[in-house]
Amino acid sequence: MEAKPYGLNVKLLRRLVIIADDIIHFLVAIVLLLCSFLLLFKTLPNLLHPQTLSILHVLNDVLLVLIVMELLWPVVRFLRRDPFSLNPFLYIGMISSTRRILLIEAEHSMLSRLNGSGDWTTLWPVLAELGANVLIILVLAVALRILPKDQPASKT
Repeated sequence: MEAKPYGLNVKLLRRLVIIADDIIHFLVAIVLLLCSFLLLFKTLPNLLHPQTLSILHVLNDVLLVLIVMELLWPVVRFLRRDPFSLNPFLYIGMISSTRRILLIEAEHSMLSRLNGSGDWTTLWPVLAELGANVLIILVLAVALRILPKDQPASKT
């Protein structure tokens, strides 16, 4: 009769797992913030020497920081015990595709400037990748429009 009931042990273990989960999510949030700061710090030399290539690097790095910061929101929502939402991931996909479009165009412009105008065999892969990224953005924008703004996608 003096043994602890089974339910009490399960409650204690569940509580310990939840605490460990919160600690890990908090550490992930700190690492994401640290990554954002380091990326921005790495960008400073390119801002001090503004040239076409360095400005493209700044744009790339800033968009990468936006992606990392969007990854932070689901972690913050989890720590606040808010319901899960797909919206941050849709934004991440849109920012990633936009970032890739800008980089593809910049790379192609610089190569065209160096090598002269390209022929169809070098141009069609660039156009195909640009088209695929534009299609991804459109699909994600439609998904973002379909999903309710303040409503979670599912409750977990």
